[in-house]
Amino acid sequence: SPSLGDFINGVEKLDSKGKNWIVFEQQFTVAARQKEVWDHFTGKSPHPTVVEPAATATTMEPSAGSADMETKPPDIDETAIAAWEKKENLALYLLMLKIVPVTYAKHKRKGTVANIWTAIVAEFSSKSLLTRSNL
Repeated sequence: SPSLGDFINGVEKLDSKGKNWIVFEQQFTVAARQKEVWDHFTGKSPHPTVVEPAATATTMEPSAGSADMETKPPDIDETAIAAWEKKENLALYLLMLKIVPVTYAKHKRKGTVANIWTAIVAEFSSKSLLTRSNL
């Protein structure tokens, strides 16, 4: 994986008016793939979910006529969650390096990197079309 310095030097910062959107999107996509976090931008790497086990019958009381149900605690793969969060944080960090703070502030409440990226793509694709139509 290329160094963070290579990422910083190899990807243009996104202009707030979207003048360089097409070049930025291409450079950023390639760089995020090289840093192995592109799936976080596309949504192909969802947050690992907690697996809720089904309740199981443990005993049958003849007089009660029904089984007592015992529920196990949910299975939590702490390692998978930690690995996902590490990559999600790296993806967000890389994005924040290359967009202006106002753009991040506008979209940060959308939650995941995939949701933030989708909103940025929509916003700047529109701005880019407007810029090209005014030329």
